[in-house]
Amino acid sequence: MQIAATPLSEPISSSTSGRRRKPLWREQYVLVVAGAALGALLGALFPNFAVELKPLGDVFISLIKMTIAPLIFLVVVTGIAQVGDMKAVGRIGLKAFAYFEVVTTICLMISFVVVRWVQPGAGVAHATAQQAETIARYQQAHVGSLSAYIQHMVPESFVGAFAAGDVLQVLVLALLCGIGLLLLGDKAGPLRTGLERVTELVFSVVHVVVALAPIGAFGAMAFTVAKFGAATLYALALLVGTAWAMMAFFIFVILGTICRLVGIRLMDLLRLLRTELLVVLGTSSSETAIPGMMEKLPKAGVGRAVAGLVIPSGYSFNLDGVALTLPLSTIFVAQVYGVELSAAQQLSLFVVMLFTSKGAAGVTGGAFAALAATVVAAGLPAEGLALLLGIDRFMSLARAITNTIGNAVAAIVVAKWDGEFNREDWAQSAAQIQQAK
Repeated sequence: MQIAATPLSEPISSSTSGRRRKPLWREQYVLVVAGAALGALLGALFPNFAVELKPLGDVFISLIKMTIAPLIFLVVVTGIAQVGDMKAVGRIGLKAFAYFEVVTTICLMISFVVVRWVQPGAGVAHATAQQAETIARYQQAHVGSLSAYIQHMVPESFVGAFAAGDVLQVLVLALLCGIGLLLLGDKAGPLRTGLERVTELVFSVVHVVVALAPIGAFGAMAFTVAKFGAATLYALALLVGTAWAMMAFFIFVILGTICRLVGIRLMDLLRLLRTELLVVLGTSSSETAIPGMMEKLPKAGVGRAVAGLVIPSGYSFNLDGVALTLPLSTIFVAQVYGVELSAAQQLSLFVVMLFTSKGAAGVTGGAFAALAATVVAAGLPAEGLALLLGIDRFMSLARAITNTIGNAVAAIVVAKWDGEFNREDWAQSAAQIQQAK
C-alpha cells in the first residue's frame, strides 16, 4: 500500500529505531488533550468569553473539510492501482475483498446497535429556537429516499464533484479512475507515479492541518462546554468507554471466534505479534506493524503471496477499528444535535460508511478525516466534529490496535481459505513463543 511509504509515516517508523523521542509535553496527542482540557476549564469558568472562541474550532474544521475530497479521491485511486493486475491475483484478491466486506459489515452493524442502545450523545444538546432551525436545515439537506441517494451519487461533471465537496460523487469518480488505471496496464505507469506523488503532497497538507489540532481543540471545547454545559464531558467519557468496550468485544469474541473456525488460537497470534502491537500502542499508528507482519506471518505458515496481497490491501480496505467507530461517532453527533435519522437515512449512511471506512489508516488524522467525510455525507452538523477532537487520541489507540489484529486475522483466514496455510509451521511458531516466555 502506498500510504505506508509516505513521508508522514517515516518519522513514526524512525522513532522506533533510535531517533530521539520528543519530550512528552511536545507530543501531539498531549498537546491536543491539554488544549481540550484547558478549553473545557475555560468554558466552565468563563462561559461568556469562551463562546467567542468558536472561530478557532470552526477554522480547524474548515481546514479538515478542505482536504476531504482530494484525500479520498487519491487514496481510493492509488489503493486500487496498488492491487495490480486483478487477473493475476484474482483468486486471492476476490477472497480477500469478500472477507473484508463481510467483516466491515459486521463491524458497522455492531456499532449501529451499540450506539442506539447506549446513546452517549443523548441529553447533551439543549434545543433552542435557533438550534431547531439549524437541525431542520440539516435534515432537509439530507437525501431522503434510497433511489434519490443512488441517483445523487453520479456527478454531472468531473470538476463539479470536487467544487461542491460532495463526498459520494468523489468516491464514484475515484472508483472509476482506479478501474481505468488497471485497464490501461503498463501505459498508466507515469500517471500512477504522478498520483502517488500528489497523494504524498495531500498527506503532507493533512499533517500540517492536524498540527493545528491543539488550537482547534481548545477553541472547540471551550465553546462546547460554555454552550452545552459540563454534561458534554460526561458524554465524551461515555463515548470513549463505549468505543473501547466495543472494540475489546470485537477482538476477543468476533475475531477470537473467527480464529477458532480456522483452527488457531487468537492468543497465539497476539503473542506472535506482541512487539508490533506494543509499537502500535506507543505510536497510535497501525501502519508501524506492517513490516513485522509481512516478515512473521509467512514464517508462521501464511503463504507469502497471500500475505503480500492481503496485508497491504487490508490497510486500505479492512479497517475494522475505523468501521467500529464511524457509526458510533457519527450517530453521537446526531444525538448531540437532536437530529433523528429515519430508517432510510440510516441505511444510506450504512452504505456511505462501507466506502468512507476505507483508506483511513496510514496518516495521522486519517480516521478523523474519514469521520468528517461521513458526517458531511450524512448531512449532519459539521460543527459536531469539534466535540470529538479532544478524545480522538484515545479513540485512535483502540482503532490502531483493532486494525492491526484484524488485518493479521484476515491474512490467516484468506490463506486457510486458499489452501496456502501451513499448520505445521504455525504450530511450531506457537511452540517457540511458548518456550520463549
